[in-house]
Amino acid sequence: MGHTKHSSLFSLQRLSGWLVVLVLAILPLVSSAQTKLPRLTRYFKSSTDPYKGRLIPVPLLSYSPETSWGFGLSAQYLFRTPSTDSTGNLSSVGLTLIYTLRKQFIINPQWDIFWRKQEFRLTGAALWQRYPDSYFGLGNETPKTGERYSSNYILVRNRITKQLIKGFQIGLQYRFEHLYNLETEEGGYFDQQEPPGTPGFTASGLGLAMIYDSRDHNLFPFTGWYMIFSHHQYSRYFGGNTDIGSLRLDLRKYWNPGKGGHVIAVQGVAQVHSNPPPFKMMSTFGGPELMRGYFYGRYRDQHMYALQAEYRFPLFWRFMGAAFAGVGNTSGPYSSGSFNNLKFAGGGGLRFTLDARERINIRFDAGFGLDGSRGFYLAIGEAF
Repeated sequence: MGHTKHSSLFSLQRLSGWLVVLVLAILPLVSSAQTKLPRLTRYFKSSTDPYKGRLIPVPLLSYSPETSWGFGLSAQYLFRTPSTDSTGNLSSVGLTLIYTLRKQFIINPQWDIFWRKQEFRLTGAALWQRYPDSYFGLGNETPKTGERYSSNYILVRNRITKQLIKGFQIGLQYRFEHLYNLETEEGGYFDQQEPPGTPGFTASGLGLAMIYDSRDHNLFPFTGWYMIFSHHQYSRYFGGNTDIGSLRLDLRKYWNPGKGGHVIAVQGVAQVHSNPPPFKMMSTFGGPELMRGYFYGRYRDQHMYALQAEYRFPLFWRFMGAAFAGVGNTSGPYSSGSFNNLKFAGGGGLRFTLDARERINIRFDAGFGLDGSRGFYLAIGEAF
């Protein structure tokens, strides 16, 4: 069951059906609303009690080409620590449980905590998944049909930073990845290529992080800059069996033309490795966040770069629209002509404001790439 079969689901006729599902998912949220919100620009206000913690359990209905339909529960506790400004970023601790129709099971706790007037920040996540997936080979020229494989995968990441001057943070981070119980198709791409990281791998890496953040809000920014420069050095001395260095730069800019509900967002991402990493750790794009429209992992190699832009605009009541476009590619020993073989993506979507005060949206996106690649995504929160 490869990408061709997935693509057969992505007809325009199906799109109308998914829009109906989206509306049905939103209706209970609309009916439970107890406050009247007369216009969009009044949605984005601070809570009357900014230090009051809130536990938000949300039944999850998600869709992406990588997972098909996913069902689960996300519980998130939002709060501000006493030493944080009343208008400062929200801290959060959450747990997500997901089961998909592709028999993928995911357990994902995550945390993002600010304290001492946002001078310190601790952010991280843990992930365990039993994940049937598709492997398309290596490089930026891969077939449309992928080989189905399954594996168990553990990820733990943690980062602590300290603010040196307003908006600028620096700190240490650790990342651990472990893939095991890899099951592949006999005679498939894995057998033919024997990519790095098979039949399994362990990576343990320490590194530095630098963050600049001048956004007016960390969940749905209207204005400001956001930059993360992330470094990891993976070594056998840290308990893994992988020796590579990794650098990733994520740069974002937000504009609010007209001072209304219109937002223009631009993101540039680049990732490089000192040596070809295990296939699961290789630079890639696609999925619900970067270069929507491509299957996540369709193209993977030692390096990756991508640029995307999105225009978000008010429609009516709690609904917003979005239009986005992107360009990117992978490069390295498995790719050819990275600048002559660029990948393009674009599409649009709807947003429904679930929590006006804290700018939490339900997002539905339809993304399209070259050679018939396409995907529909239903999630909570913005892509970037």
